[in-house]
Amino acid sequence: MTSQEHMIAVVEPTLNDATTIDLAKQVVDRGGRATVVVLLSRETKAAVAEFAESENLTFPDAHEIYLERLAASYSAHFGDHKAATIITDRSDANRFVFDAAARRAATSVAVPQRLISRRNWKSSVARSQIPVLIAPARAA
Repeated sequence: MTSQEHMIAVVEPTLNDATTIDLAKQVVDRGGRATVVVLLSRETKAAVAEFAESENLTFPDAHEIYLERLAASYSAHFGDHKAATIITDRSDANRFVFDAAARRAATSVAVPQRLISRRNWKSSVARSQIPVLIAPARAA
């Protein structure tokens, strides 16, 4: 029995070059599954703070609304197909991603090229037992 293709796609919402979503969509279009792992950064937290101020909300309320909208925006890429979305701001996000890939029986992981320059990500990719696709930035 063959296992279903399942890609973990890593995205950073403050960067508009999420070609990892495109790769995950291709997997879903072929009948596979996708899990989107959204990495929250300082820039994301600053965007939430700006949103809170502009909407006259508390930071926790703005954070909740922002994350709900963020998850919905990534899910919208997959249309009627279901794609799980996990949002994390962990400092060890690289370990979290590869642990999630192992727990969810992923067949591949797509990582933005920009992350690979970071030592911890480079190390996780090198040790991965799961194939890793390095997604280049989207062309302008």
